[in-house]
Amino acid sequence: MTKTTAPTPTTPGHWVVPKFGPPSVLKWETLPEPTPPAKDELAIRILAAGISGSDNVWRAGGYPKPFHIEPGFTPGYDFVGVVDAIGEDVRDFEKGDLVANLCIFGGYATHKTIPAKEAIKLRKEDDVVKMAALTLNYMTAYGMLKRSGVSLGPGSSILIGSVSGGVGTAVAQLVKSFDMRITMLGTCSKAKFDYVKSLGITPIDRHTTDLANEVKKLNGGKGVDVAYDSVGSEESLNASLASTNQGKGRVVCISTLAAVKEDGSGLVETEFNAFEFIDRQERITFFVVTYGYYLKDKELFLRDFEDVAEKVRVGSLSPVVGRLFGLSQAVEANKVLVEGAGGLGKMLFLVDEELAKANELSL
Repeated sequence: MTKTTAPTPTTPGHWVVPKFGPPSVLKWETLPEPTPPAKDELAIRILAAGISGSDNVWRAGGYPKPFHIEPGFTPGYDFVGVVDAIGEDVRDFEKGDLVANLCIFGGYATHKTIPAKEAIKLRKEDDVVKMAALTLNYMTAYGMLKRSGVSLGPGSSILIGSVSGGVGTAVAQLVKSFDMRITMLGTCSKAKFDYVKSLGITPIDRHTTDLANEVKKLNGGKGVDVAYDSVGSEESLNASLASTNQGKGRVVCISTLAAVKEDGSGLVETEFNAFEFIDRQERITFFVVTYGYYLKDKELFLRDFEDVAEKVRVGSLSPVVGRLFGLSQAVEANKVLVEGAGGLGKMLFLVDEELAKANELSL
């Protein structure tokens, strides 16, 4: 077996959430050598895996129904890997192909078997790290802008919550790369104002007590056309809605990070259900890249992915990857998620040892 950055570098394995709780509940389990894939499957050796805010929610207790899942799962929403073996009925892939996948669960691992129809074929010469940033963060961002039911023509304005993170950074970069000519405002801590300005975004202090008023002061006296909300609390959703154009602006919620306690040990005890609240609102929708895009219209997703990937290949888009970890550092990486100190842009595990060395990752 090719050496990895896992706790057992020469033995396959994965991280498991045996019970809900803080990052320390994560447990490494070794696995037997991968079994041959079923006739319609691909056996993948993971090279790089994404780390996202959703991992923090799932580990702490999960999302409300209908997305709830019981403990015993392996977190990890997305990965890039190489095909180790193919099922007998698979025709579109061959051993050695580079692929990406939005698995929702299972990315914190050295290997994973997936249905061939769910694999995204990459070019063998593609940059693994950059492509690993695209699958969740940049395609979520592209979907937010283009496939979430909003219309954003030139001259439109948007508010991006938590703009310095992986998805917020991706939105800003895509707006520029695709020359969308959209006015962008975004919330973040004051320490990240300079970074946010470098992305072409007007920053707003995330601790402001009157978000709507701040937005109007910076947007010509009116609300934005679309506000993107990743917190998902009642307070946040109402503030986002108040920051939009009165009567016609829209809010797109992409996560419910407010559900997690500040120390990451579990979920906040509340009767508020973000999904039920959103269902009652005419101008608020919930968008998630998997169910609302990747699994809903795979052909459209793949065309869009290729458009975004081509921007990377020609050098007009360079995904921001803020933090790299070895797979053995899953607990540490989840602590970073809890503390909100993940830096700027996407966070990744470099699972393949050679890839980690090539990117000067110290383990």
